Amino acid sequence: MGRITDEMTRLVGEIQGGHRDRQQMIQDLRRNGAEMQAGFHAAHAEMSRRQKKALRDFVTGMEDKVCGLLDGFAGDLAGARRAWGGDEFVGTHVPPHRGGQP
Repeated sequence: MGRITDEMTRLVGEIQGGHRDRQQMIQDLRRNGAEMQAGFHAAHAEMSRRQKKALRDFVTGMEDKVCGLLDGFAGDLAGARRAWGGDEFVGTHVPPHRGGQP
């Protein structure tokens, strides 16, 4: 009987040790998971801030380019008006053509 008792005592010790190990592992996973989530949140906030700035800069640049193009077209159109009609047509509005009719 001594050997069976010793084996049962050893088995109980292993089961209890495994339980403590699992409890410790679960605590570590919870702590590491919370740390990872905090890291993800900080990284997401930083990426969002950078993307907002990049998009704002992009739109500002696009607005500047469009304004430059419009100014260039207006200058070209004024030059064409001067070439075709003299100074009396500069600054007058020419309505867009509709259906091929002027």
